[in-house]
Amino acid sequence: MQAKPSFVNLMRVAHTLDVVSIVNADRSVREGLTDMVFSAGYVPEPFESADEFLKSGRRLITSCLIADMQSSVMSGFELFHHLAASGGAIPTVLLTDSFENDMRRVLQTGLQFLSKPFERSELLACVRSQIMNRNYSL
Repeated sequence: MQAKPSFVNLMRVAHTLDVVSIVNADRSVREGLTDMVFSAGYVPEPFESADEFLKSGRRLITSCLIADMQSSVMSGFELFHHLAASGGAIPTVLLTDSFENDMRRVLQTGLQFLSKPFERSELLACVRSQIMNRNYSL
């Protein structure tokens, strides 16, 4: 007879999983990223906007943030700096259409970025790297 899992054991398992929050206004891109993150063994948390992410309270459990640089209201770069200024910086991977826009500043912060289109393996390698190196200094 197998013992039923206790609530405490379930909580231990839940705390070993890394949550990857995804901020992207494009629904099809957001859903594709969510599926990709889930299939890699992470817990995806999709958000349509930076504001939705900030209001959700999920930043406290987020191991890595994937955000779009071209968001019209608050870019992924602006979101990262907002989090850092409030003392809650999260390892972040930025997705961009252009290498020129603020790339020097992005690189100086220790963030990773990918130019669209990108390969699944590239994104997952960036996420893994950011999660493994989450103790970087800002």
